[in-house]
Amino acid sequence: GAEEAVEKQYLCPNQASPEPPIPKFSSFGWELWSLRPGRDVRIETCTDAMLSASSCQDLDTIPDSQFRQVCNKAMPPTSETSFKFKVPLNNKWTVPKTALERNGRELVNRPEFDIDFSLVYHMQYSEAESNVDKKFSENVEQGDFTPDDQFRIYTGTTDFMGKGGGIDGYKNLADIIPANAPVLRNSIDLQVDSDFAVQDILTARNLTGGAAANLWPKDEQGIRLSLEKFSPLRIEWELSSIGGRNDDQVIVMQPGYEYLMEALVQIRPIYSSDVWEEGKIERWERQMVSTSASKSVLSDINKKNQVLVRYKIRFDPLVQPQTFLRDYTVLRFTHSLGAAAGYIVLGTVLLSCARRVQRVGFRRKR
Repeated sequence: GAEEAVEKQYLCPNQASPEPPIPKFSSFGWELWSLRPGRDVRIETCTDAMLSASSCQDLDTIPDSQFRQVCNKAMPPTSETSFKFKVPLNNKWTVPKTALERNGRELVNRPEFDIDFSLVYHMQYSEAESNVDKKFSENVEQGDFTPDDQFRIYTGTTDFMGKGGGIDGYKNLADIIPANAPVLRNSIDLQVDSDFAVQDILTARNLTGGAAANLWPKDEQGIRLSLEKFSPLRIEWELSSIGGRNDDQVIVMQPGYEYLMEALVQIRPIYSSDVWEEGKIERWERQMVSTSASKSVLSDINKKNQVLVRYKIRFDPLVQPQTFLRDYTVLRFTHSLGAAAGYIVLGTVLLSCARRVQRVGFRRKR
C-alpha cells in the first residue's frame, strides 16, 4: 500500500491527558475544589527544530573554565525543542458553597497564593548506567582499532546517550564521543491575560450590582488600557550552585534528580483618589522578595531515568493595596464651606437679635 508521510515531533506533546487533575490537598475541603473551564494549563506553541553549529568554536580556542558554557565543534547542540505554556494563577477555582460555609470565606483565595507545578522529562538512561560505564572505562585502555580499521572506544555511553555531532575537523570523533546531557533553558514570566481579566471584572460587577470591581474603568476598553500597565515580570534564579548557568538560565538535565525552583513574589495594587474622592486603579508594584534553586536525588527507584523540574511560586498574602489621596478634595472643601457658612448664619442670627434688642431699648427710652 501507499506510504503515508508522518511529521515527526519528538518531544512536543500531541494529546491531552484524559484524566482530570486530582487535588493533593484535603485540608479545609480543598479536595472539593475544581478548575473553571478554560483555566487549566495549556500549551501555546511547541516546535522541534535542527540547530546550526556554524557559530560553535574550536576546542583549542575555549578556556577550560568556559568549556561547558560555550558551544564547541566537538559536541555541538544538534536540535532544540521549544515550547511555551501558560499556567493561570488566580480566579481559576470553583468551590462549592458548602465548603465556604464550613470553613469560612476567608479561605476562598488560599490555594491561589501557592503555585506548584512540575515538568517531568523521561530519559532512556539513568545516572547508574553512566557511573557503571565511567567505572569500566577507568580500568581499560581508551580504545582500539577494529578489523575494518575503525577506532572503537571502550565505552557503552554512545549506545544509550547517543553519539556526538562533531563538525569540521571533529567529524571523525562523532562516532566515539557520546552526546552530552540535554539542557533546559528557563524563561518564566508573570503577566496579565487581558481576556480573562476583562471577563472576571465584568462578571463580578454583574453579580454584585456594580459593588465589586468598582475601582476599575467603567468600559471594556478602559479596563484593557489599565491592564497594559502591568508589564511582564520575569523570574530568574541563581543556577550556578546546581550546575547551571545564570546568563541564559540553563539547567543541565541529569536523570534521577529533582530541580526545585522557588520564588516569593509581592504584587501590590496602587489606587488613587481624585478631587471628587472617586478611586481608580493606577498601577501595580511588583517585587521579587527571594528566589532559590536546589537539586536533590529522586528517592523513587522507578524514577531514576527521570528529570523532574519543579516550580514553586508563592505570593505574599500579607501585602495590602495602597490608595493615594489628594490633600484637598471637593468633599473636604464642601465640609469646610459648610462649617464656614454655619458660622456666618449664626453670626447673622446674633446680629439680628442684637438689633432687635437695640430697637426694643430705643422704644423703651421713648
